[in-house]
Amino acid sequence: MSLAGLQQLLTRAVRDTEYRRAVMRPEGLDRAAAELGLTDEEKAQFTAIEPNYFEDVATLVIKQRIVRREAEFALFLNALFRHTPRGRFFEAYHQAVSVGQFGRMEEVRRFCDFAFDYIVDRSLPEHLLDLLRFCSYVCELAETPKEFPEGAQGPLRSSSTLVLRKPYAVVEFRYDMLRLAKEDEEYTADLRPRPTTLLLQRDWRQPKRSRAFDLSDHPLLAELTKGPRTVLDAGGLLPQFSHGFVKELVESLHDRQIVHLMLPAELVGYHPASPAGEPKES
Repeated sequence: MSLAGLQQLLTRAVRDTEYRRAVMRPEGLDRAAAELGLTDEEKAQFTAIEPNYFEDVATLVIKQRIVRREAEFALFLNALFRHTPRGRFFEAYHQAVSVGQFGRMEEVRRFCDFAFDYIVDRSLPEHLLDLLRFCSYVCELAETPKEFPEGAQGPLRSSSTLVLRKPYAVVEFRYDMLRLAKEDEEYTADLRPRPTTLLLQRDWRQPKRSRAFDLSDHPLLAELTKGPRTVLDAGGLLPQFSHGFVKELVESLHDRQIVHLMLPAELVGYHPASPAGEPKES
């Protein structure tokens, strides 16, 4: 038996209205069965299902998929629906991705493929693609497990190594993505490209959340995307700031769980004594 073929037939019959109507007719079912390699027994199993059942399931699936996509891509869709009807977009999407499993990242990828073609083929504003990419990266980061670096972590010392917490992604955009994300009306009223590089990072403090940093405003984070640095080296990378300021900055990044502070192997277990005042002269 070709269970995979039967499953594909059922899935597409639920998701694609025109296909469902076609396979409800004997000639349409015969044609689909030949394409999918179905047996007579499998065809009989399909025809035994009440047509109203397909309609009810199709309605439920459409609602569920729309709810998921609107939650994941709210920023993108809010902007998109200023340029295209919501119902027309979702109907076209639902029919275009009528085959496949329901894994979240697979659905996200297919949604992005469909939305890209929808925007480009209709010559819709190109900043929509930046919003689409932004939401896609945020979804992927939310699904990517946290990574803990090897080695011991410890308090802030000059020899401690700063490591960006993973997962994260460094992404280049055509437009000022943070102003788009904030729906800055002054910026969107006269929208022009402004290439921006963002650090997108999964938030370690809140589940399924991410945060974004414009690297032109965060020079230390920009350096850390190139690789780990010691606290002492960080001061050398930022000559425009005092070492005291850099130390406070590192403390803030660590407290907000943006970076790890890794101890050098030779200092693991070493606990320096607290200063006890100036030594007395003899």
